Amino acid sequence: MDQTTALFVSIGAEAVAAATLLALSGWGKPWRGMAAAALATLITHPLAWRAAPGLDPVMGFWARTVVVETLVSLAETAAYRWLVPLAWPRALLASIAANAASTCVGLAYFYSVRLL
Repeated sequence: MDQTTALFVSIGAEAVAAATLLALSGWGKPWRGMAAAALATLITHPLAWRAAPGLDPVMGFWARTVVVETLVSLAETAAYRWLVPLAWPRALLASIAANAASTCVGLAYFYSVRLL
């Protein structure tokens, strides 16, 4: 998958996850969660896309995935804090949930292509 496609897939997965979490929890307006997900992903995705491959020789695929997604989740917490707005713990939870969704979609794509 090229970087532009991956960016849009990530935005879609994270926006749906954030909106769903906010709708089910009643913590905030789902459309604000979608906006936070989109804005945060537009900023962090290109950075993660460039940084991740360079970490593979140092730590391997799985460790790199955990480190990059942890850093991205921490960075994107600010978007949920200020745009939704959520208290810091809830903002972190929303960011983790959204990034877990996009990571799962990305891994599903990665492994489905390898199986074909």
